[in-house]
Amino acid sequence: MKRRSLLRGAATGRLTAGAAVGAIGALSGCLADVLPEGLFSTDLPGDRAAVFQALERGEAPAGLSGPSSPWASAADEPARVEAIAEGLRLISSPGRRAWVSPRLPVAPLDGIPRGQIEDLTWEASITVQRRFFIVCELRFAGEPGALLIQATPFDLQVFQDADRPAGGTSESVSRLVGDGTTHFWRVRVAGGRLDLRLDGTTIWSLQGPQALARVAFGETRTDDEHGGMMLLRDVVYVRRPLA
Repeated sequence: MKRRSLLRGAATGRLTAGAAVGAIGALSGCLADVLPEGLFSTDLPGDRAAVFQALERGEAPAGLSGPSSPWASAADEPARVEAIAEGLRLISSPGRRAWVSPRLPVAPLDGIPRGQIEDLTWEASITVQRRFFIVCELRFAGEPGALLIQATPFDLQVFQDADRPAGGTSESVSRLVGDGTTHFWRVRVAGGRLDLRLDGTTIWSLQGPQALARVAFGETRTDDEHGGMMLLRDVVYVRRPLA
C-alpha cells in the first residue's frame, strides 16, 4: 500500500548544526530554504571522528534554547516541543509544525565528503492522530531535496522530495509503528549507501548518499493531514573513518 501527503501549503524551517535558531516566521518550501546563510558552516568538521549523545535515560533533557543547547527547534502554536523527564515530546496539529534538530557535526549541504561511516540512532514512540506524522527528515551533502521517514496509522513510509534523484515517490517500508509503542531506529550512511533499520532489522536502503548534512525529528512540514505526538529519547550520532 502506498500513500503520500500532498503537503498542501507546507510550512517548514531550515536547520543547521551551527548557531542557535531564533524566531521563524511563515515559511514555505522545504527545510533548507529559510535561515540566513551566516548560520551555516562552510567547512567539513575538523575532526574525522565525532560523537553526539543526548536524552540518555535517567538524565534530565537539556534546554531547547540558548547557545549551549544541543538542539535547534521550532513549533507553531498550539503545537509544541517540550523537554520532560522522559525525553523530548513533540506535539503537532494540522497545519502546525513541531520539530527539533540535534546540532550534529555533519557536513555542509554543498560538501561531498567520502570515506566515513555515520550512525544515527534514537528511540521514539509515536502516536499518529491524523494521517501522517514525520518521524525524521534527512538531507545529504551534495544532494538536493530531503528524505522523509513518516508514520501513518497503517505503516511506515519513506518519501523523497521531487527534486531528489528519482524522487517524488513514497514507499511503504514497514508495518504499523504509529501506535504509541517505543521503537529503536537506526540510520547508517557508509560507502555511498544508506540503510534504515527498525528494531534491529534493515527495512529500507538507498544507494547514493555519502554523508548526512541535516537531521531533524518531527513535523518539519505540514498540512491538514498531519498531526500527532512523538516522545524522543537516547539520540546518538557517531562519525568515524571508513578505514
